[in-house]
Amino acid sequence: MSKKLSRFATRRTVLQTSAALLAGSALASSSARADHYDSKIHYEPELDEDNLQELSVRGYDVLEDGVKVDLGEYEGYVRLFAEDMARVSVLERGADEYESRGIAKGRTEWDAPEFTVDATDERIALETATITAEINNGRFGVRFRDADGTVINEDYLEKGSPGYEDGKPYAYKKTDEDEAFYGFGEQPGNELDKRGEKLEHWNTDQYAYGADNDYVYTSIPFFVGVKDVGAYGIFFDDPYHSVFEMATESDDYYSFFADGGQLTYYFAYGPEIEGVLERYTELTGTMELPPKWGLGLHQSKWEYTPEEIVETAETYREKGIPLDAMHFDIDYMNEYRVFTWDDEYREALDRVESVPGIRTVAVNDPGVAAVESYDPTADDSLDDSSGDESSYGDESDGDTTDDGADGDKSDGDDSASDTPYAESPDTGTQEDGVSLTTDIPDDHTRYDVYIEGTENDYWVKNADGETFVGRVWPDETVWPDFARSTVRSWWAEQHDALFDAGIDGIKNDMAEPAVFQENEKYDWTMPVDNVHGTGDETMRHAEYHNMYGFDMARAAREAYDVYKPDQRPFLLNRNLYAGGQRYAALWTGDNVSSWAHLRKSIPMQLNLGLSGLPFVGHDIGGFVGRPSPELFARWMELGAFVPYCRNHADSHTKVADGEPRNQHPWTFGEDVEAISKKYLRLRYRLLPYLYNEFREASETGKPVQQPLVFHFQDDDRTRDIDDQFMFGDDLLIAPVLEAGATAREVYLPDGEQWVDYWSGESYDGGQTLTVDAPLDHLPIFVRTDSIVPMREVQQYTGEQPLTTLVLDAYVDDEATYSFYEDDGESRAYEDGEYNVTDFTVSATPGGVVTFERESVVRNYEDSQLSSYVLQLNRSDAPRKVQAASTKYEAVDDAATVEAEPETFTYSEAKDAVLVHVPADEDETVKLFFNGKNSRRGNPENESA
Repeated sequence: MSKKLSRFATRRTVLQTSAALLAGSALASSSARADHYDSKIHYEPELDEDNLQELSVRGYDVLEDGVKVDLGEYEGYVRLFAEDMARVSVLERGADEYESRGIAKGRTEWDAPEFTVDATDERIALETATITAEINNGRFGVRFRDADGTVINEDYLEKGSPGYEDGKPYAYKKTDEDEAFYGFGEQPGNELDKRGEKLEHWNTDQYAYGADNDYVYTSIPFFVGVKDVGAYGIFFDDPYHSVFEMATESDDYYSFFADGGQLTYYFAYGPEIEGVLERYTELTGTMELPPKWGLGLHQSKWEYTPEEIVETAETYREKGIPLDAMHFDIDYMNEYRVFTWDDEYREALDRVESVPGIRTVAVNDPGVAAVESYDPTADDSLDDSSGDESSYGDESDGDTTDDGADGDKSDGDDSASDTPYAESPDTGTQEDGVSLTTDIPDDHTRYDVYIEGTENDYWVKNADGETFVGRVWPDETVWPDFARSTVRSWWAEQHDALFDAGIDGIKNDMAEPAVFQENEKYDWTMPVDNVHGTGDETMRHAEYHNMYGFDMARAAREAYDVYKPDQRPFLLNRNLYAGGQRYAALWTGDNVSSWAHLRKSIPMQLNLGLSGLPFVGHDIGGFVGRPSPELFARWMELGAFVPYCRNHADSHTKVADGEPRNQHPWTFGEDVEAISKKYLRLRYRLLPYLYNEFREASETGKPVQQPLVFHFQDDDRTRDIDDQFMFGDDLLIAPVLEAGATAREVYLPDGEQWVDYWSGESYDGGQTLTVDAPLDHLPIFVRTDSIVPMREVQQYTGEQPLTTLVLDAYVDDEATYSFYEDDGESRAYEDGEYNVTDFTVSATPGGVVTFERESVVRNYEDSQLSSYVLQLNRSDAPRKVQAASTKYEAVDDAATVEAEPETFTYSEAKDAVLVHVPADEDETVKLFFNGKNSRRGNPENESA
């Protein structure tokens, strides 16, 4: 007879010994208050400023990579990882220096730079070619200077030395009045510059979050400071609940501390922001290059019926709106048992995969139903028809305010109901323990995930060593202990249930970890004294909490190595820690269908990009509620220009009467459908440009969606602009973010010439324009002396091979571009199977424009790229075009040029010069004009 699992039969586990050891450790005694499962609110750690430490330097030793400082009961370390990066640690004497899971390249993997040590009565100075780290030879404190001796960053010692307060590590830092602060991971506030804000890190399921929420789903305790001396970064590598007070109490200082752990932080000097991020992501890792289909549009909804999923994919194709992926939310599971399928959704998956070019993504949760079997015939799907979207007209737009203005509960944002899930009572503390005891009914299917996990003792434990049992989607749930590599590998193996069915990508949800219990702060998670890991790696949940989703992503990433070793992973997480970019893309959780959340998405994503996560996005149209037609149109315009592009919506069972069932481009009428189609097609035309931006992000950590200050750091006016951004290096996007607006102001950064993408008009930088922006118009500007690679529109990313690359060139003097190409699917690029081609377009005062290409790398043999169409931003026709002795033929229309190599024309419709150059052209192509350059327009209808 098969064994059956008794859900709550008590038994002791092998972890009791580890739990007992942990209870007596320094970790347990540090901040010893343990909030248990029946407590309502996770307490916020605080510092007692009357109890800060006074650590003094008593001596020092020179190490091969820095110095070790005698601080009495403590030891201080300043280690140099590079000539522009150092690590500062204060720890109890004899303790090991800490490196979290977020570190990809640990101390032993760095080559220490050349440095000198000079000691006086006042300070101990470690000098490299770029920075000097000075340690006060008295009250302990650290100061960093640049090569000219200017102070970049220093401790604020009027509060005492950096150290510990009742086990909580802290540091106070001086700040200049004009210093700006960016990053801090995922923060729900409305401002880009976080100066004057209190910022916390404690991963939390925050349904319909607002600007007044202290923390949301992802924690990255890293920031970039920008001041006159340049940019620097500080990564406080502490996964405990951390708090950053960024000049909230005084313009003289800021501080950071955590609820436990070790005082360890990394300091990196730019002086450019890009240099800081390159160092930070060298330390914590860069993202993998995603599959191209991951960059197309994704469509999703909670509680699609099986038929709706199929119909939605088919309708995208029928209407010619590009789409790459459909998502299967938790409804596909059998009674919310992870790694199972409801038969109707399994059939829908087969039908969706028959739609040309559609990839599929399945949601996965860490909560495992504490049941030994399930009824395979159970039908827990909605007893609901697909409804008629066409009846939606001018009803309520789904915002939680009456007038659509910015309106948080307290500060201009929107929040929805107090609970994200319709029937989620306060469950209190569950009975402990699980065991295998009884038989499985003949009409049930054995649930091997739970059985194997219990037999192998893979679940998270309570403080007393018993299995922790709570509630998430299943009424009785246990959680894998992802802190253990054995458990991660076992979890990876379970993914065959998804991959064998045909799923292409994985969306990891609810890994904050979310545990259902109602309270006013939605602090639904495990007790902080739960136990993870074994042996020397045992830790309390207070330490591991922010890393739980990170390790779930690691496990899902391992699944690709097991089952899809030749394919690039597509992983999407709602919850990560620093370094999580190595494993997954990120979306910003349960946002709201409101104008406030449309606007909020920009600074949230820009700061995530400045925290090392280039592959980020949000739910287009808003998740909670439903948008008005106007709001959805504006949101789709913006959404076409974010790194991860997904339309996702909450269940139709949670919206008001009269609001639409679903949230598709055609839901809101023909005009909104046309706007959605226009901008999605433009995104797909720009995929060569976007893919190259992702390639650079995977190598250097540079954001794909960038705040203006990233490129224009010396222009003070860019420091707090949070309603515009750069999409890649050369496209400036200025979306409309207010209801009823038909115009908006756009700031063009100083030091550049800018071209209106639609009209072709040229503008000097350093000025603010008022730009007309009717509902179907998104203001876009292109930086002069740039090349934007484009291609023909596709219905999905792999529909047609790239044979002709369009080079949209905006040239006053000289523009260069390094174009990267690979197969977009496999991991062969990791072995060097890719091509790199450098393009240069130059203009002389005498009216000659030259086009040159250089093949830099040629290892991708399956490339079908056979030619280039140079689309030159000029309003006059060349007299002739030739490459050495080969004269190109002048023709009358753009279509002929696009079809036939070695031809050219001036297109009045495009208001551009088009030249079709064979890909194997080794000679310089010269365009001879009669006079100086003049601008062209780019009519809006050409975008489609």
